[in-house]
Amino acid sequence: MTESERLSHDWFPKPLPDNVEIGAGSWLYSAFAFLHYRSLRPCGVRIGHDTGIYNGTFFDLGACGEVVIGDHCTLVGAIIATNRRVSIADYVFIAHEVTIADDFVACPPTDSGQANRLAAETCVSIGRGAWIGARAVLLSGAHIGPGAIVGAGCVVSTDVPACSVVAGNPARIIEKPPVKT
Repeated sequence: MTESERLSHDWFPKPLPDNVEIGAGSWLYSAFAFLHYRSLRPCGVRIGHDTGIYNGTFFDLGACGEVVIGDHCTLVGAIIATNRRVSIADYVFIAHEVTIADDFVACPPTDSGQANRLAAETCVSIGRGAWIGARAVLLSGAHIGPGAIVGAGCVVSTDVPACSVVAGNPARIIEKPPVKT
C-alpha cells in the first residue's frame, strides 16, 4: 500500500503504513490497529485474502517485527507485540483479547541494531485450522500445531501437538488425537 492509502471506511485520520499488505477480500477495521507499529521490514504485516481483522486488534511491532497471516483467518481483538516473526497459517481463528508476544512484558525493543539479529526467528507460529480461545496468551516459543485448540485464558510457551487441546496456566494437554493402529 502507498503512504497515502487509507481505508475507505476508516474513522482514524492516518493512512496504513507503507509496508502493510492486505489481500483481496480481507477486512481491517481501522489503521488504528497500527498505532504502535514501528516495523521497518519490507513487509511488516502481510494479511492473506478473505481474512477479517476486527475491532481491538493491534500490531505493536518493533523495528524488525513481522507478522504473516494466512487466508480465511479471523482475529478478534488480538494484540500482537513482537520484534520477531509471528506466523499464522490459513483458516485460523483467534478469539477476543488474545495476546501474542515475544517477551514477558509484551513490549518490543526500540534498539533496531539488536533487533536485526532477532528478525529472522519465528517466535510464535500457529498452524492451519487452529483455534485460540479468548484471553489466551501465546509467548515466545509457542508453536501451535495444525488443528489444535488452545483453551480460553491458557498460557502457552511451548509446542502444542497437532489436533490436540490444551488448557490452563501453564498449558497442559487435556486431549490428544486418537492413535491410529
